[in-house]
Amino acid sequence: MKKITAFLLLLALPLLSGCEKRLFHFIVTIDRSATIPINITGSFSQTATITEQHILSALDIPEGGTITGVDIESISLRVVVSSDNQASALNISGRIIENGQSKNLFSSYPVPLVAVNAPLIGLNALIEDGVASLRNKINGYVRRIDNSSFQIQVTGTTVRTDQRAHLDLELKIKATVKYDECLDVPLGSSGDDCPSAQ
Repeated sequence: MKKITAFLLLLALPLLSGCEKRLFHFIVTIDRSATIPINITGSFSQTATITEQHILSALDIPEGGTITGVDIESISLRVVVSSDNQASALNISGRIIENGQSKNLFSSYPVPLVAVNAPLIGLNALIEDGVASLRNKINGYVRRIDNSSFQIQVTGTTVRTDQRAHLDLELKIKATVKYDECLDVPLGSSGDDCPSAQ
């Protein structure tokens, strides 16, 4: 009987010890891409529209989470070349357009068209004004204070203007969203103090 009593007390110990709220920090990643078809000789200009739902569908932030920051990790390109493509390379530029205002993201970036399905090409020379504008849009979406769409415009030209470029240009944006959440955990657990309001 004593053994049974001791065993029951051991099982009840977590319940007797109680719970407390502790603050935890989380990071979630957004990976979103837009495909821009190109089938032209010489210069081109194509636009992809990004919506609030396009971004938020990639997130899984609980209702009680508090957004603390948004960072643009990378912007990259991938080309899927059609079998009848003639161009050997492109020079492209990109900008973000919102409410009629545009900010450059990258400028005169060379893109070789050497493979049918080339790997992603990282755009290292990003322009801060455009990156800041993109970050602000995503921040507005995740905080639910902005629901207007924006556009990514890609312009460029084939290196040889007499060659036809026929391909799909995939523009990929990777961002991270940081958020805090107060969770119920057993007394003595790790984590930070929750704000007094929570």
